[in-house]
Amino acid sequence: MLPACGKGSRRAVYPVHGYVFDANNKPASGALVVFHPLEGDAGDRDKPRAFVAEDGSFALTTYEKEDGAPEGEYVVTIEWRPKSANPFDANKQKPDQLKGRYSDAKKSKLRFKIDRKQDNMLEPIRLH
Repeated sequence: MLPACGKGSRRAVYPVHGYVFDANNKPASGALVVFHPLEGDAGDRDKPRAFVAEDGSFALTTYEKEDGAPEGEYVVTIEWRPKSANPFDANKQKPDQLKGRYSDAKKSKLRFKIDRKQDNMLEPIRLH
């Protein structure tokens, strides 16, 4: 028998929106943004994440599309790989356009606090 994974074990989430731009102030379209909780299980698979849209915007997903993130403090990682023609390709073979500068949660200086409120609009992230 497998253990049940019900919604009862989920933490409450709050909407989180933001923008990511490159050094030339252009949208980082397609970049993957992952929020790693400062406190909690590093192996937790339910890390809030999002892909950056064409206009540079993102909305975090933890359990269901764009549901947000649990309250707390986070360090943020970003990887920006070229889009693949195959929607099932994880793009891991293609080089990170940021050359790994934002991909390590232990080294990233990007930090945000998510509050228990109706909408968390974050300051824009500007990649250098």
